Amino acid sequence: MYTLLIVDDEPLTGRFLRTHIPQWDPRWEVAAVAGDGVEALNLMKEQRFDLVISDIKMPEMDGLELCRHIAEADPAQKVLLLSGYNEFSMAQEAIRYGVSNYLLKPIQAEELTLALGKIASELELDNRRQLALRALQSVSKETQKQAVHQFLTAVVTRNHIEIKTLYPLMHRIKINLIEAEAAVLILNLDEVPFYEKSLPFEERGIFRFILHRVVSELAEELEAGIAFSDHDQHTCLLIAGEDAQELQQKSRLLFEQVASALRQHTGLSLTGALGLGVCEVLQLDLSYRQAQTALQARLLRGCGQLYFYNEMDWQDNGQASLPARIRRIDRSLIAFAGALGSNEDWGLAAAARDVIELIDPLNVPQALLFGHEMISHIARRLAGNPSEAKTEIALNTLRKLLVYGNQLTREHVAETVMEAVETLLRQETAPSDIDDVDLVAKAKAYIVAHYAEPLSLAMIAEKLGVSPAYLSTVFSQRQQEGYIKFLTRVRMERAAKLLSGPGEQKIYDIAEQVGYLSAKHFSHVFKQHFGLPPGEYQEKKRNGLNPSANQPID
Repeated sequence: MYTLLIVDDEPLTGRFLRTHIPQWDPRWEVAAVAGDGVEALNLMKEQRFDLVISDIKMPEMDGLELCRHIAEADPAQKVLLLSGYNEFSMAQEAIRYGVSNYLLKPIQAEELTLALGKIASELELDNRRQLALRALQSVSKETQKQAVHQFLTAVVTRNHIEIKTLYPLMHRIKINLIEAEAAVLILNLDEVPFYEKSLPFEERGIFRFILHRVVSELAEELEAGIAFSDHDQHTCLLIAGEDAQELQQKSRLLFEQVASALRQHTGLSLTGALGLGVCEVLQLDLSYRQAQTALQARLLRGCGQLYFYNEMDWQDNGQASLPARIRRIDRSLIAFAGALGSNEDWGLAAAARDVIELIDPLNVPQALLFGHEMISHIARRLAGNPSEAKTEIALNTLRKLLVYGNQLTREHVAETVMEAVETLLRQETAPSDIDDVDLVAKAKAYIVAHYAEPLSLAMIAEKLGVSPAYLSTVFSQRQQEGYIKFLTRVRMERAAKLLSGPGEQKIYDIAEQVGYLSAKHFSHVFKQHFGLPPGEYQEKKRNGLNPSANQPID
């Protein structure tokens, strides 16, 4: 049962609604009737109402003024306005105060019933969310950790459905993952020892579990990061720190200890890669993909090392440079996978040889590493991924390369790889066509209206009725920046206005008003945006100085 307060200076209207609303929708109970806004506010101090239905034109305090007071005291309070035709512009004005809906007089039973039903559904959803939040807050710290791990996995794998569900929960239970900067570290069990030691590939899951437990325990002990897994079953870590130097120091320390423990307990080796630091948790997918790219360096410089993305000069286009060679490998792997759809054996074999030509030096360990990457690359990209058993059969085929020793040739590698490929499924997925609709203006308007909330790409896309991938592409192309960068600019410009206003607002209050859980995190982002911390910005504004030349949001 939901409680309702009616505010109307016409007693006849109040009695009519009190009598008929419970008949139209039994979920509602008219708990009180007030003759004007002043009386309504006094009642609301004594009792909580699920909904306020108010007329606009009233003595003492009208409905518009009442809405303003309600919005200041309790922004979550639901309000439904009743207005005459000549008060339509006033009703529109009240929308700014969070009014749930407004109906025109004379009151139509059907319209009011529909409005009450919609609000009841919203209240029911709010109640379910609150119950879920209280349940999450009451569970053990271990369960909350699992929620964090699941959220991080969703972010790096761009699982927008889970992000949409978990991101608001992280925000509500005040789990802040980044204070200044954070990066993703990927740890990869080296593949070659599985071939050389004749370890069954079906046991990789056991060794991955051992690695994950070792990493989780050491990361917690050293306070170096949060361990989670990606969809390729790599162990990943969220490494947080003040700057790039601290991120690298933490990663290096953790990598050395994990690699040592892994050698001691399993005899296996480890390769790691660290992406660049980011300031927003929803940008961790960028750091993750950079780490994936840096991990490819093992194909050229060997396994058992820790690679840093920022140490690779990605502007160096020289043919012999490491980035250029990694790009050639990636392009060749993509072409190799793409050749599966041609149904031409000669084309597939030619694409395989293009990859194999890049093995340098040509020896059995490097050939095994390249072959493993080729098979794994195709298996990940086939529609309806081939079964794990089928992939393991293909990988086991590569063991034939061990018999060649010093006599290994590129032709041996090509024949073995092609034999392994034949065991994999050959399917392709046709992309769905989507009309090119300009949604940027609506997306920007929604961001500007909701910047203080935990916004994700999936939430915005759902509101606009498009897929997250499509919205991301169109927004970046039309706006010349990603939606997170635009959101950050909106938040920073709003923060600057608050800092420039009268009075002396606390930094942590402003941080919360623009959507940040941590004042430290907010200050870090603000300094990156304007070139000076918020306190200094505020002081310069007070002294009539121009603290920043940054352009406002367009």
